[in-house]
Amino acid sequence: MIDDEGEDLLVDVRGEGDYFGATSILQDKPAMFDISAHQDLICLMLPTEDVRQLVSSYPVFERYFSFSLARTIKAVRQTTDFQRPQPIGQNAISMEVFLTGKRVADIMTKNLLTCAPYISVQSAAKMMARRRVSSIVVTGNGLYPLGIMTDNDLRTKVLAAGLSPEVAVAGIMSQPVQTVSPGADAFDALLTMSRHGVSLLVVVEGDHMVGIISEHDLQMEAGSSPLQVIAEIRRTTSLDTLIGMRYKIDSVLEMMLRQGGPVKQLVALVTELNDRLTIRILELVEEEMEREGFGKPPVPYGWLALGSEGRREQTLYTDQDNALFFAATPDCAEAECKKWFLQFAQRVVAYLVRSGIPECPGGIMASNPELCQPEDLWLDTFLGWIKDPSPHPLLMASIFFDFRPIYAGTNFPYVLQDQLLKTIRKSGLFLRFMAKNSLINRPPLSLLKRFVVEKSGEHKNKFDLKQRGLTPVVDAARVLSLSLGIKTRNTLDRLAEISRIGIIDSNFHADLREAYEFLIYLQISRHLDALAQGEEPDNFLDPASLNGLQRKMLKESFAVVRRLQETIEFRFQTKLVEI
Repeated sequence: MIDDEGEDLLVDVRGEGDYFGATSILQDKPAMFDISAHQDLICLMLPTEDVRQLVSSYPVFERYFSFSLARTIKAVRQTTDFQRPQPIGQNAISMEVFLTGKRVADIMTKNLLTCAPYISVQSAAKMMARRRVSSIVVTGNGLYPLGIMTDNDLRTKVLAAGLSPEVAVAGIMSQPVQTVSPGADAFDALLTMSRHGVSLLVVVEGDHMVGIISEHDLQMEAGSSPLQVIAEIRRTTSLDTLIGMRYKIDSVLEMMLRQGGPVKQLVALVTELNDRLTIRILELVEEEMEREGFGKPPVPYGWLALGSEGRREQTLYTDQDNALFFAATPDCAEAECKKWFLQFAQRVVAYLVRSGIPECPGGIMASNPELCQPEDLWLDTFLGWIKDPSPHPLLMASIFFDFRPIYAGTNFPYVLQDQLLKTIRKSGLFLRFMAKNSLINRPPLSLLKRFVVEKSGEHKNKFDLKQRGLTPVVDAARVLSLSLGIKTRNTLDRLAEISRIGIIDSNFHADLREAYEFLIYLQISRHLDALAQGEEPDNFLDPASLNGLQRKMLKESFAVVRRLQETIEFRFQTKLVEI
């Protein structure tokens, strides 16, 4: 291609497995570029009409030659070559999703048993017995659920409590009822059950019920369900027993991750299991300290997940990033409160380590006295980082601004988020520095589209997939979200909202989503390969270990990440500041 001054302009570099000329053929336009060979090569040539015939006859060809990375990756995902990526260990199975393509509507029971709130428990129990079901949904005048009565309610709230069987159902039903849409993924139903500690969801469309879905339904569909492990975590009453469950958690995670599928669901499952484990440890450590004479928590408190855990983006290779806040009240002097909570946090962190989640090398944990603070000091800390956009505060912001409450005894996390977004949006300088900071990690791709790898040392011929591929996307999505007042923290959700607002167009958003998921897929594959070989997982990838198709997709993914960083450079004019 010739530039404005008549000089040759390098547009792209193609390599083994690449193609050229398809755009001109399919658009029926003259070739826009000259192709030059820089070394000996063999090209396979197809006549124009043959190319057009293949594209019109076979959808996979049409998708492959489309101009969107998203479509290209979706097309090649189905190929045998792609389904058996070399980084995955020898015990890997084919790319099948947990509950692939299944919606709640595909699995739910449509023939609902319902009753009015005023009928007796005995009458409702007889209806359940006749239908041989374990639950009955209580409805009002319309068909919207008011509550639900289960076999467990009958045992614990009626028989064990000595209540008369003539008591009205409304007096013992469980409420509020957790609901789900029939169009939701079955996987989302699984997570909803986990988060609310229930085994049944009423399926609601609009203002009326259309079915019910249970833990049993999901287990029948998926075989060994993560819900079984989550339920066992919830029932465990001993910290030693809980710690000993790590192998069960890991086995479920490894099974699910080896099955592959939508990346967002896979990392959500990892995060959900770690959340359940953390919550139970918090509860049991409270009991342990009370038994040992330290008493109950002196004031309400909360446990914050930070970084990838805060974004619900954990993979197998993850460490701790957490913090603790506690309410400031006249009932407890700050020093005494902090003494109790610091001992509490140190115990929780230690039990998490024993449960297989290692300490953060940088000390970003609630056991660090600086990260175990009252609410007012946390607010001052967060706002102080915004006022001082130097390297250390910017580093802290990249970790802490993705906070998420795993447990919140007060509404402080929500107050903090609102105040944070309000203050940041008024600080254009801080956002510019944060945008500049998000450009430090660049995709490992040279101008000639060759991988840039370590030249020596332990990771020779490799690059850090997380730092050079995933982190640039995470950082860019964060700074854009903070500037736009977007509250969601998950990177894929942030990108979707950024696209909805119109900052990036739908095609670029689709490419970004596919590129990001592909990079996580390779990261997970690398972790599984290390586990299969008895090694400690890390994030370093040797591109030579990939097959040709994967290398092509990886290069295209890095090119999309580079384009996102160019968007950041332009939008925030990052050349105007230096870090």
